[in-house]
Amino acid sequence: MKEDDRIKFLEWYEQNKTDTFDMQKDLVAYCISDVEILTAACLKFRQQMIETGNVCPFTEACTIASTCNKVYRRNFLQPNTIGIIPKGGYRWRDNQSKVAIQWLVWMEKEQNINIVCAAKQQEARVAGVKVDGYCAETNQVFEFHGCYYHGCPACFKNGRDEPLRDDPTQTLNTRYEATVAKTERLRDLGHHLIQIWECEFRRQLQQNAEICSYVENHPLLVNTPLNPRDAFFGGRTGNTYEYYKCKDGEKIKYVDVCSLYPWVCKYGKFPTGHPKVYVGEECPPAINNVEGLIKCKILPPQNLYHPILPAKMNNKLMFVLCRTCGEKMNQGKCHHHTEEERALTGTWVIDEVKKALEMGYRMLKVHEVWSYEIDQFDKATKKGGLFTSMMNKFVAVKQQASGWPQHCRTAEEKNRYIGEFLEREDVKLEFAEIVENPGLRSLAKLILNSFWGKLGQRENQPKTAIVRTPAEFFNMLSNPAICVTAALPVNEDVLIVNYEHRDESYDPLTTVNVTIAAYVTTQARLKLYSYLEKLGDRVLYYDTDSVIYVSREGEWDVPTGSCLGEMTDELEGYGAGSHIKEFVSGGPKNYAYKFFAAKDNEEKVTCKVKGISLNYAASQLVNFDTIKEMILSPTEPVYIAAKNIRRTKEHEVVTREETKIYKPLSTKRCFLDDHSSYPYGHKRCRTE
Repeated sequence: MKEDDRIKFLEWYEQNKTDTFDMQKDLVAYCISDVEILTAACLKFRQQMIETGNVCPFTEACTIASTCNKVYRRNFLQPNTIGIIPKGGYRWRDNQSKVAIQWLVWMEKEQNINIVCAAKQQEARVAGVKVDGYCAETNQVFEFHGCYYHGCPACFKNGRDEPLRDDPTQTLNTRYEATVAKTERLRDLGHHLIQIWECEFRRQLQQNAEICSYVENHPLLVNTPLNPRDAFFGGRTGNTYEYYKCKDGEKIKYVDVCSLYPWVCKYGKFPTGHPKVYVGEECPPAINNVEGLIKCKILPPQNLYHPILPAKMNNKLMFVLCRTCGEKMNQGKCHHHTEEERALTGTWVIDEVKKALEMGYRMLKVHEVWSYEIDQFDKATKKGGLFTSMMNKFVAVKQQASGWPQHCRTAEEKNRYIGEFLEREDVKLEFAEIVENPGLRSLAKLILNSFWGKLGQRENQPKTAIVRTPAEFFNMLSNPAICVTAALPVNEDVLIVNYEHRDESYDPLTTVNVTIAAYVTTQARLKLYSYLEKLGDRVLYYDTDSVIYVSREGEWDVPTGSCLGEMTDELEGYGAGSHIKEFVSGGPKNYAYKFFAAKDNEEKVTCKVKGISLNYAASQLVNFDTIKEMILSPTEPVYIAAKNIRRTKEHEVVTREETKIYKPLSTKRCFLDDHSSYPYGHKRCRTE
C-alpha cells in the first residue's frame, strides 16, 4: 500500500487490534459486497451509455473502444466519409509479398543478373503469362510459390478439397494444380524455370545469416507498397535531462495539454473517402498543397535540438538526426557523414513531413503518396469536422456533469459561465443539466478519449474458440486458413483453442481506418512539438501531452488556460505559485521531482516509475533520492520483490512472488557528462 494508506491502516490497527477477526466470515462478506457494488456499477454504466450514446456496452460490443466506436457510427457518422482500406492497400498491380521480393533480389545477387519484377514497378510477363520475375538476357523465369496461395502439399496436408475461406470457389488442390499447369507451360515454351516454395526460402533465411542480412538491407525493399500502418506512431515520450536543479531566478514548471486527443478530434483535419495513389515519378513534385500519407527518404539536419519525424528503432519510438546512430544507440560521437548512413526512410502523415521540411529536413526521394480530401471544423462557419459533432455532444455531457464552478453562485454568474463556454468551445450547456455527477463525467471523459482507438486496431488479432466435439477440433487443425497456436483441455468434453488467421485469409474490419488513427496521433505530436520548438533546450521531459521545463525570468513561458487544447498547470492543485525545484529522470515514464507546495508552504516529493507499484516497501528502494544517486554515481540495480496476484494459462488465480529490477536507462538520446543530451546525429555529437 501507499505510504499515506499505510499510516491510516496502522492507526486503524492500533484501535482495533484486540477485536476478534474471523477471516472466513470477512472473506465471504467482502465477496458479497464486491459483487453487489460491481453489479450496481455495471447496471448504472449500461443505463448511462444507452441514454447518452444509444448503445448497450454488454450486448453490442466487447470493449470500451468498440462501444465508443459504435456510438459514433450509430449517431454521428455521415455516409461516404470514412473509407475501408483494402487488405494489402491500393496498389493491386504491385501486390507481391515482401518475402518473394527478398528471394528475387537474392537470386539477382547470386546469379549476377537483372530480374524484372513488380517491386521495380515493372510487370513481368512471358508469352502473356504474368510471372514473379524474368531475365530476358538468360531466358530465366522466376516463380516464388506462396504456400497458401499455391497450395503447398508439404505445409497443408489436410483439408485440401475444402472450399477456402477467402475464395470458396477454390481449394488447396485446385490452386496447386493451377501452379503445376503454369510451370509446365512455361517449361514447354522453352524457358529456364527457377522456382521455390515459400517455406523452403524461409528456412534458408533462418539458417543463412548472409542471405538474411543482404535481403533485409536491400534498397529495392524500400519500394514495397506504402503500408498506412507504418505511419501510425504513438505519443512522444522521453527525457532530455537526467538531472537538473534550479539555479537563482529559475523555476521548473510542469504543464499538460487539456484534453489533447478530444481537441485533435474536434478541431483537427482528417482524410475522407479513398485516396489517389501516386507512385515514383507520378508523385507530386511539391507536397505543400497535398494532404495524406507519404513514403519517402528524407535527410535530417544536424543542428535540431528536438527532431520532428518519428522512427521505430530497437522497439522504441525514436526521434533522431542520424539513422545509423539511432539504430546502434551510439552514446559516443557520430562518425556517419554520408546521406545513406544518416537518412530516414519511412511513411508519415504529410503534415509531419511539411513541418520537418520547414525545420531544415531535406527530401531525397518520394516513393509513394496517398492523396486525400480533407474534412476540418471551420470556426468561422461552425461547420465541418469529421468528429466535431460527437466531441461537442460529450464535451457538453462532461462539463455539465462537472457541476457549477465555485465562482458561479448567482443566476447571473451561472448564465455568464454558460455564455463564455459557448463562445470558447462552440458548445451550448443546458442550465438545468449542470449537476455534479462524477460517474457520468467519467463516462463522457472515457468516450472522448477512447472512441478513435478502434480506428487503429490491428486487424488480424488472435482468437479463442470453445470446442466441444472432436470433429470441430479436427476441422480447425486441418483448416488451411487458420493456424492453431494452443489448445487447453477444460475437462473431458471441452477444449479452449487459440488460433490466428493466416495473413492471406483474414477479412479487413469494417471499423478500422488506420490512416485516420495516424492523423490523430500525428496532430497530437505536432501540438506537443509547438511547445518543444519554442522552449528548446529548456525542456527537461515530455510525455505525449505534457512538458516539464525550466522557466527563467525574461524568457518565454508556456501560457495556461482551461479550454480544450490549452496548457494547464499540473501543480495548480497545490496552490498558486507551486513549482518544482529539483528534477531527476531515469528515462521515459521514469522520473521524480521535489517541489514547493504553496498551499501547505512545504517541500514535497513525487516519484513515477512505469511498471513498478510504488507501495510503502517499494518506495523505500525506489524514490527521488535513490534515482538521483544512481544517476549521479552509477551503482548496482535495485531489486524489488513483491507478491502479486496473477492468472495462469489454465485460468487459475495464484499469488506469486516476483522480482523486478530497477535501473535508470536513458537511451533515446545521446547523453553527456553534465546529464544534458542531444539527439543522435546532432553536430555537437559529431567529430570535429
